[in-house]
Amino acid sequence: MAKLPPGDQEVGTRSASHPDPQHPAAETGAWSRRDFFKLASAATAGAVLPAQAAGKTAGRGDTDYDVVVVGGGFAGVTAARELSRRGARVLLLEARNRLGGRTFYSSFGDRKVELGGTWVHYTQPHVWAEVMRYGMEIVETPGVAHPERVMWLSEGKVLELPVQENWNLLKDALDRFHEQTPEVFDRPFVPRMKEAGNRLDHLSIADRMAQMKMSPAQRDLMNAMMATNCHGHVSTAAYTEMLRWWSLVDGDAVRLVYSCARYKLKAGTSALIDRMTADGKFEVRLSSVVAELHQDASRAALVTEQGERISSRFVVMAVPVNTTGLIDFQPPLRAGKQAMAREHHAGKGHKVYIKVKGKLDSLLFFAPETELFTMVFTEQAGADGGVLVAFGPPTDGKVDINNPKAVEPFIRKFLPDLSVEQVLTYDWHLDPYSLGTWCTYRPNQFSRHVDDLRAREGRVFFAGADIATGWRGFIDGAIESGLQVGQQVAVALGANS
Repeated sequence: MAKLPPGDQEVGTRSASHPDPQHPAAETGAWSRRDFFKLASAATAGAVLPAQAAGKTAGRGDTDYDVVVVGGGFAGVTAARELSRRGARVLLLEARNRLGGRTFYSSFGDRKVELGGTWVHYTQPHVWAEVMRYGMEIVETPGVAHPERVMWLSEGKVLELPVQENWNLLKDALDRFHEQTPEVFDRPFVPRMKEAGNRLDHLSIADRMAQMKMSPAQRDLMNAMMATNCHGHVSTAAYTEMLRWWSLVDGDAVRLVYSCARYKLKAGTSALIDRMTADGKFEVRLSSVVAELHQDASRAALVTEQGERISSRFVVMAVPVNTTGLIDFQPPLRAGKQAMAREHHAGKGHKVYIKVKGKLDSLLFFAPETELFTMVFTEQAGADGGVLVAFGPPTDGKVDINNPKAVEPFIRKFLPDLSVEQVLTYDWHLDPYSLGTWCTYRPNQFSRHVDDLRAREGRVFFAGADIATGWRGFIDGAIESGLQVGQQVAVALGANS
């Protein structure tokens, strides 16, 4: 497997040799959360600030701010930019040694790849506005934009139809699967479902699929699509989450696929984060892990794991909902926030870049969630080799997806003449600052917890892709939430000035 260069190596990214060659996991391929924590501490110890933040880091005694933003993903950076441009004194604390949150632009051989959130689309108004604002160049993913072949695995056999016939088969299932959308969401970007949605929220994707009449081939194709969308097993993800996606694309199956995986930033997600950070001119402290947050009627106080105490008028918590239980909040958070921290959302799958040897065309293939991967498409085509990007459900340790030889049998089911040379992935569910991939709610979480998740608590506001009203789990959702909370905090600052 490819190893990240020194400047890009991030804790939790495994290569053919473990980051520590003497570590027991180097031989066995096993890697525990405890290993991740140990490596995280070592890797962040020497982290430096990005260029735009250097030279303006306050001393340890200079700890009084208008707003402290906890979390340097797109939600936190957006909120910090909006508030600093309104004249607030803003400090952003990020636990990792980089900004970007669950986006991670890194190297794979001679290519740059996105190990986390990647794609953007003009159906996603908030991120598209930032793309236009900063003049970011867009490129296409060939296996999604222009696949020459589409295949899928069903009952152990590889099936292939002409691209349009395959699409018609999938579109028929998607249209019927989502037919209750108008009863649940009369329009996109609403914070709550209609009452019909609350009555349906106990259903999983698997429950809904069980209600539908489909051929085995169509059912396996649909399972592959849905397992990819929720990035987990279809029995763990809520049916209402997919209805929300459908409302965001006006019930257009083509637009749904393109919104999720067609367009990406040519210079990478890190380029957009850098532009937004430079535009905001707020203070950034990396490798700063918040351990405690206390508040009273007049101030909020944060304590980092390094023992630093920081005082602020208001706080924006822009961290994944899975991780809020790692911070000691006093007074405690609302019941819904605590429940989500215990339950976690359903996004627990993997994303893998696969370098292959042999002729690789622009193609797309699917497999049901019982297989290693559910959706694979061409990232880079080539006559002598190329790169695929693959998504799959949790492996539960049964297969080492960091081993090219463990991945190769799956690829050869579809493309028997190819060999797998390298793979690259990132274990977001082991990352202590994410504990999962993109957010897909489990059954009943939307109806039971969303109001608590979005609610302000005293001097603490909450932001993040996980609680967005629109493209939840996407870069767009993170920016949407950061914009909304930035406005809310600005109003609170004015009221308390």
